[in-house]
This record gives sequence, C-alpha cells and structure tokens, in this order.
Amino acid sequence: MRPSIVLLVFLAPCAAGCGPSAAELRERTLSILNTEADRWDGGEKFATTAVDAYGHPLSWSVRTTTLDNVLELRSNGPDGLPKNSDDVVVTRSHRHGKTTITEEAAKVVEGVSSGATSGAIKGIKKGLGLGGKGEKKE
Repeated sequence: MRPSIVLLVFLAPCAAGCGPSAAELRERTLSILNTEADRWDGGEKFATTAVDAYGHPLSWSVRTTTLDNVLELRSNGPDGLPKNSDDVVVTRSHRHGKTTITEEAAKVVEGVSSGATSGAIKGIKKGLGLGGKGEKKE
C-alpha cells in the first residue's frame, strides 16, 4: 500500500466528522461555566479569562438584590452571539449580609405608618380648621 493511500484512509473519517459533537461541546462549556462560577467568592466583583469549548470568552455580571449578590456567567454558544437560544448560562447567589428581611419589612412598615400618621394629622388639623390653606375661620 502506498503511503498516500494509507494517509487518505486515516484522514478521510476525520474530514467527514471527527471531533466533538454539539452535545459534547455544550457539556464541556457547562463544565467550564460551573468550574468558574464555583471560584466566585460571593462578592460584588467577579472576573475570569476562561473561554468556552467553542473558543469564545465568557461574559458575566454580578447584581445585588435585597438579600443576595447574584452572579450570571454566560457562554454565547457556538455562534458567539449574545442572548439567544444557544447560550449556556449558570447562576450563583450568595447572601451579602447588608440587609435582612426584618430590616426590609421595617422599612415598609415605617413608610406605611409615616404616611398614615401624616394623613391622620392633616385630617385632624382640617377638622379643627387649622390645616386649610387660604381658609380663614371666622
């Protein structure tokens, strides 16, 4: 057998579809995202230089909610275009300890009671003839 025929026999299957399947690339990407997300310390900042299985850099954001910092780590998928159906996304959340549900509930109650108290005082003043603007009691 000539060397060129041997080479052709081995290279032909690779040209016809050797390499990882779409499902394998997606799984590798998910593994990379989870590994990177697990490195996050739960703070308000995050950075990575990792790339997905397609060779694209990852994108991320950290947002702060009432109780948590939430990390969204994203691969733009095989097409490299953001925010479409082939993206792979993982999220993590960590309590930041800056507020609690009790504190948030107290703020709401304070706002409601402040409004109710101010309304009641205005009503009493009006009833006594003390709160009307431009009105004179004779």
